[in-house]
Order: sequence, then C-alpha cells, then structure tokens
Amino acid sequence: MNLLLDIAIYFLLGLFLSWIFYYIKRKDLLGGFAGGLVIGMIGSVLGVLVLSNLVKKIIDILQSYIGNVDVLTGLLTGYLALFVYNKINHDRTRPQ
Repeated sequence: MNLLLDIAIYFLLGLFLSWIFYYIKRKDLLGGFAGGLVIGMIGSVLGVLVLSNLVKKIIDILQSYIGNVDVLTGLLTGYLALFVYNKINHDRTRPQ
C-alpha cells in the first residue's frame, strides 16, 4: 500500500511540475504535457534518491513527508529536470 501511495505522490509531483512548465511558463516541451509529466516524475524520483538525506539535514524543519516521499526534494529536483529538459529543447515557448 505504501508503494502505491509513493507512486501516486510522484505522479502528482510530475503532473504539477509539467503543468507549471507547459501552461504557466508556456514552454514547448518535447512530447508536450505528457513528456513533461514523465520527465518531472523521473526527476523527482532521482532527486529524492540522491539528495533526500542531504536536504533532510539542511532543512529538516521545512520538510513535510507524505508516505516515504520527500515532497520538497521531489519538487526541487523535478523542476530542475524539467528545466534541463526545456534547455535541451532550445528553450522554445509555445505559440499563443
């Protein structure tokens, strides 16, 4: 059950980050919204695996945990993954 909750949280993090890049920042992501969703999820998962302990030590007070997912680290690294993904796509914006 915890694994399903973790997957759902990573999905929601990727969804939120893709929504920011695609609709708010109006970036033309390779694969569109769905491509951004996948990259946001992958970035969140990798970031939590790599940086969770470091971030936990630095900003333990500001963190909120849901299940086993460190939401703050997931948001930061998912955003970073989408930022790099957008730069690879030559920082194009979508037409109005």
